[in-house]
Amino acid sequence: MPEGRPRDPAANPLWLGTAKKDITPRQPMPLAGFGHRTGSFEQVAQPLYVKVWLFQRTDAQGRRSRALLAQADILAWNEKRMDFILGKLEALYGLKPSAVILQASHTHCGPWTVDLLYPSQAEYVRFLEAQLLAGVEEACGKLVPVVAEQGFATCDLGINRRRFVEGRMTMAPNPEGPTDPEVRVVRYRERSSAREVGVLFHYTCHPTVTDRNVISAEYPGIAMDRIESALGGGAIASFLQGCCGDVRPRMIREGEFYRGDLEDVRRHGDRLAEVVLSVLDRPMKMLASCPIVTRSADTVLPFATMPDLAELAAASAEPGMAGDWSRLLLGDPSRLAAGIRLRINAVRLAEGLTLVAMNGEMTVAYGLFLKKLAQGGEVLPLAYSNGMIGYVATAAQLAEGGYEARDSIYYFGLPAPFAPETEAKIQASVLELLRGIGLRTNVP
Repeated sequence: MPEGRPRDPAANPLWLGTAKKDITPRQPMPLAGFGHRTGSFEQVAQPLYVKVWLFQRTDAQGRRSRALLAQADILAWNEKRMDFILGKLEALYGLKPSAVILQASHTHCGPWTVDLLYPSQAEYVRFLEAQLLAGVEEACGKLVPVVAEQGFATCDLGINRRRFVEGRMTMAPNPEGPTDPEVRVVRYRERSSAREVGVLFHYTCHPTVTDRNVISAEYPGIAMDRIESALGGGAIASFLQGCCGDVRPRMIREGEFYRGDLEDVRRHGDRLAEVVLSVLDRPMKMLASCPIVTRSADTVLPFATMPDLAELAAASAEPGMAGDWSRLLLGDPSRLAAGIRLRINAVRLAEGLTLVAMNGEMTVAYGLFLKKLAQGGEVLPLAYSNGMIGYVATAAQLAEGGYEARDSIYYFGLPAPFAPETEAKIQASVLELLRGIGLRTNVP
């Protein structure tokens, strides 16, 4: 085809199958996300779901390619279960590991799904995985040819949460700190009827409006429900979480953060939904069809100075988190490795839409870097995907200290903060990955 002539999207259209499966716990259990909550959840304020998006294209030679995006209302996917899940998806549905993105909205009002300082709720994790596979099976039977369109808006729901107070980095509102206010909306319509199949919308902010001991998909769940209700016809909506490691809801009283109630959750969710619906009500840009291209990269992030074994042994007799952390490291020598693997997946779905997913709690600077790296705003950065290794801070943040850079290592069962060269390693790996799938970058 001559260069510059647009592709004919009808010749080899993109096909999409979707499914929505309930993953609300069936029995009482503790919730993840806030250490001060005790006991089992008190009520189900909102049901939890996993939503499946199965993309498929067949080229002119009859070769089929697939990609899977699954968004779940959970804190994170279980890092230790990833190889098993990815193996099942490849064996059953021909999905290469590089073509799979399992994303978590990062709600702090869902079950404990990760094995970090404390073990996950294994029975619930198996239930979650079964519902995921059932959703993929259903989506395979609902494939229809689609067209995609995209639009943008902004929302100031989030604010940076890192601020120096009396020479120490604290978790406090920082209006001068970086955020990502962009809301990106992608709508899929069936080619033959223009029926709305589903909407993806991306925003970057912790779902931590409330710390009530209730099951809730938090403000993203409210927004998804409202959008699905507006779309009708069985269309689904999925919230995609960005790199929100140091961004939380703008809930401030007398200069400090506070947690709200369920009405606050609804208010924030409605606000985001209104932004998304306003985008859907305006003309949106059609995304040109292209082959599905996927690639992955594993980057080992190095730790800084490792803990002394004698000090760990002495601390292991202590009660509380310090003792639990020391005993965990001593009992599992693999956690004392020199580094840990960051998985990065790039999935190109259209010209103008490439998902880049990472299995860490990335701070917002990484998302902003990714958006600026690719020409034309191509990249959509997704954290909390395909597992969870812990907070990943920038070199400057590692030097500053604070929760994301240092204090959080105990909760994630990490032996030490990351080394300063971590940021440069990630940037180099992402740059190589994007070039490998043929994207033009803003770096010579």
